[in-house]
Amino acid sequence: MDLPLSPCLSGNLAHAVDPLGLVVPGGISIVTMADHPTRSVCTLAALTSLILVITGVPGVRMGDLPFLVFLLAPYLLLGLLAWRDRERPRLSAVLFVAVLVLSLAGTILLGLDSYRFHTVPEHRLVQRMTVIVVPMLQSAAAIVIGLMLQANRSRRG
Repeated sequence: MDLPLSPCLSGNLAHAVDPLGLVVPGGISIVTMADHPTRSVCTLAALTSLILVITGVPGVRMGDLPFLVFLLAPYLLLGLLAWRDRERPRLSAVLFVAVLVLSLAGTILLGLDSYRFHTVPEHRLVQRMTVIVVPMLQSAAAIVIGLMLQANRSRRG
C-alpha cells in the first residue's frame, strides 16, 4: 500500500512519515499540527476557552473581537513557541508540561466561572473578572516562558 508523503516543515528530508506515524527511510517527513501534542493541547484549550466564554454572553458582536483575540493570545503564543522549538526534544517536553498546566488551570477556572454564571443568578449581576484575569495571567506566564526559552537559546548559541 503506497502512502502519500508531504514535505517536512522542519526541513528534515532524510525520512518520510506515513499517517500511522511510521518512519519510511529515504522519503520526506511531515510535522503536522495534529501530530504535535503541545500545539494540539493549545488548540483544544483555545477552543474550550472560546466556548466557555461565548456561552456566557447574550450575543457576540464585532466589538467583542479584540477581547476574543485577547482570550486566545496565550494559546497562540505558546503554540508559536512550540512550533519554534519543535526540533529540541528536551525543551519541547518542558514546554508541553508548561502548556498542559496553564491550559488545565485556565480551562478549569473558566469552567467554574461559566458554571456559576449559568447556575447562580446572583453571579450574573456582577462583572465576571475571571474571563479577564485568567487570559491576562496566562499571557504573562507565556511571555515569561518565551523569554526563558530565548535566554536558553541565546546561552547555547
